[in-house]
Amino acid sequence: MIKYTTEDGTTIEGNAKELAEFITRLLASTTYSSNNELEINGRPFKKVHGPACSGDFIIYEEAPYSYLTANVPYLVRHNIDGDTVVIVDDDGDVYDTYRDDFSIYRLKGKV
Repeated sequence: MIKYTTEDGTTIEGNAKELAEFITRLLASTTYSSNNELEINGRPFKKVHGPACSGDFIIYEEAPYSYLTANVPYLVRHNIDGDTVVIVDDDGDVYDTYRDDFSIYRLKGKV
């Protein structure tokens, strides 16, 4: 278990894999070119409608809980039932997005 406390008192803890995933997501270079397109780590993504797929990213305009951050891309791990996807939240925990409101972004050219 690794525990890190920032200057403002925020504590981040988890195993090495969880923290690496969290830090990678924080360091992800995300550029917004319009409301329907963005670039994550140099790769172009387009806003889509319908169910999210593994490998897509979701973005909350307003984060519903303290362990999620608005306007930060979260990688979709898998889709449970068409409307509910699983991501890793800011605390490094697996999070089920049931009934959450978010936008879905898919790699351009991916069906």
